[in-house]
Formats: sequence, C-alpha cells, structure tokens
Amino acid sequence: MNILPPSPGCGPGPVYYLCAEEHAYTIGVFLEYYATPLNGLLRILPYEQLCNLGLVAPGPFIFTDFERLSPSQMQMATALHHRIAAQHPALPLLNNPAAALGRFELLKRLKAAGLNRFDVYRIGERETIGRFPVFLRWASQHVAPLSGLLHNADDLTKAIARLPAEIRGDPDLMIVEFGAAPSADGQYRKYSAFRVGEAVYAQHCFISSDWYVKYSNAKLSAAERAEHHDYVRENPHAERLKAIFDLARIEYGRIDYGLVDGQIQTFEINSNPTVNSRPPWWDAKANYAFYADLHSQAMLGLTRPSSGPPVRIAHGSRNADDVHRQAARRVRRRIRKLYFRRSISLRSLKTRLRTLLGRNS
Repeated sequence: MNILPPSPGCGPGPVYYLCAEEHAYTIGVFLEYYATPLNGLLRILPYEQLCNLGLVAPGPFIFTDFERLSPSQMQMATALHHRIAAQHPALPLLNNPAAALGRFELLKRLKAAGLNRFDVYRIGERETIGRFPVFLRWASQHVAPLSGLLHNADDLTKAIARLPAEIRGDPDLMIVEFGAAPSADGQYRKYSAFRVGEAVYAQHCFISSDWYVKYSNAKLSAAERAEHHDYVRENPHAERLKAIFDLARIEYGRIDYGLVDGQIQTFEINSNPTVNSRPPWWDAKANYAFYADLHSQAMLGLTRPSSGPPVRIAHGSRNADDVHRQAARRVRRRIRKLYFRRSISLRSLKTRLRTLLGRNS
C-alpha cells in the first residue's frame, strides 16, 4: 500500500504541508538550512503530486497557497480537506480551502468590521472611492504594487490607462487605499507574525523610509535593532492578531501589518510564507537560528502520536516519503541556483571595482 510507516510509541507522527510545487521553498529552505526537530517529521506534499499518492500515515495537514491553485486544483484541495475531516475528525486540518479568505475579501471584511481604516476596490468600483491616496496591486500575487501612490482620481485614471490592456481587464487587479502611516521618526514600520495552530509568534519588524515596506531599506541603528528584538521577544499583539486570523479563517500563515494610532492595520495574510530565507551563517550580527527555533516549536505543537488508521490521499502508488524527497531536491536545486547567481554577481562587481581602481591609479 506504500504507506509512510508509523512508529507506534516512538514519538510524534508526520505533519503534512501542502503547497504549490514551485513554491515549496518557503518551508523547504528552512528544513535545508537548519537542524530543526521537524526534519524527519514534516512532509512537503505539492498539490501537483497528490494524485500520485495512496495511503499515508495519520498526522496534521496544513493546506496553503490557495491563490496559486488552478480551479481544478482548488476543487481537489477542497474535496481532500472535506474527505479527511469526515473520515478522521480528530486530525488537525489547518486552513480550509473552502473557508479561508483571500486578500481582497479579507481586507473588505476588516474594513466592514472597523478593524482596518482603509478599503479596497475592484477597478469597476473606482468611481466610488472617496479617500486618497490609493495604489494599484494584484489581489492574489505576492509582488510589489503596480503603481506608486496616486493622490487623486485623475492620477488613478492615468495610472490605469498606462497598464497593458490585458492587465487593465484582469479581475485580480484591485485598488487599495493607502492605510499606513509613518512613526514619529518619519520611518514606516511593517510588522509580521506567524500563526501555527493556536500559537502566534512575532517574526520581524522592518523599518524603511519607503511607504511600501518589503525589507528594512537602511542600516539599522542600535536602537532600531533593539526595537526589532523587543517586538519579537514581547510579541505584544498576539491576542489581537489571533482574532484577525480567526476572522480570516486561517490557522497557518503570516500576517503583515502596520500600526496607526496604536490600531493594527492588516495588509495581508500569506498562507504559504517563507519561514526563514537566510542560512544561519548569513550575517554574524543576526541570530537566524533563533527564528528557526520559534517556528520549530510552534510546528511541534501540532504533532500527535503516530497511531490510528491511514489517510487516503488518492489512488496512486507513491508514498509521502518519495514525494517529499522529490520536493526537497527541487528546493536544493533552487538554493544552488541562487548561490550561483549571487557568486556571478559578486565576481562581476569585483571586476568592475578593479577596473575602476585601475583607471584611477
């Protein structure tokens, strides 16, 4: 039957992580870089491979990446969640594909509930916007906005007109009211925290002079580094964030948010976020292993003794170990490519510097 062998009485059973095959790196690099106790327990199962599986040992299932699934994959994920819940009601199932809110729906719900001060609109609703500035972005893609801040209706009309026709007509395009605000020092702050089941832990506080904060864009002062570490240690918003995750019907993911007058302003919740993209030796000043441990401990809280009847995924012949190993190999190839590109870039930079120094000598 090709079942992942359970180990009765020998500790916790597996945890299954379902994601798009191309985006298994979000959890995969974490497993590759760190000697986490999850190695040997966590099984990455790409949606594209589920039809090749048969029976697997019982364990918690984490469903992710809904915005990246095709309609047929979404239907399959929803059916699998329903089937497991019906046949194995005691198994933890995180993120119901049929219930979890996408970014647009979540932001609309938060505005209606009075938790967010800003609203979002589809392109066809732009005449109803009463608050500026706004910006354009995709509702379901994890990429930078498609515009800068647009300060009036005329700016918005011109920005939309500049987009290619296929983008202008895409129903995934949305308009977002600007909902952030700089702190007293003029810098913007983006906070991020993970939810893993019932656990909520703080991951980072990024500080930037730009309104769109992806990473900290400047060398942090000692006080700013201390601010970041205090945020992670104190985890000051955990209870409020848990309520927002509950509203979003998401039990696993990362929330990105800011503070305006002390009120949490949610920007998005990513169901398949990168856990820790840096290896432990990347920066001598940063203790990346600390953040890896936070995630490991939260994930270990999901584990259950490896016992009970197996779970049928599909009617294939492959087992979960094989599928996981294949996903891990893809992640390792991705890591090698990234390091190769970085080494090429560094060599090119050194060559240019030597040329420049030679000219000035």
